[in-house]
Amino acid sequence: MKHKKNKQILAWLTILLIAAVIIYMLYCAFTGKNFLVSLYLVFVIPVIIWVIMFFAGAFNDNNDNDEDSSL
Repeated sequence: MKHKKNKQILAWLTILLIAAVIIYMLYCAFTGKNFLVSLYLVFVIPVIIWVIMFFAGAFNDNNDNDEDSSL
């Protein structure tokens, strides 16, 4: 149950972070600030989050499947 809660929190944080980067990108586009940095962040942040989640899942000791196989 706690594992599901952690995933939900991480999902909400990811959504907020991506939304903040998109808002920053729009702000930079309208004000003429450094637009390339925000465009770079739009692509890099989701990839970094995916890599973190991939390695967290790859090295996580998943005991949930062991409980179901004993039935």
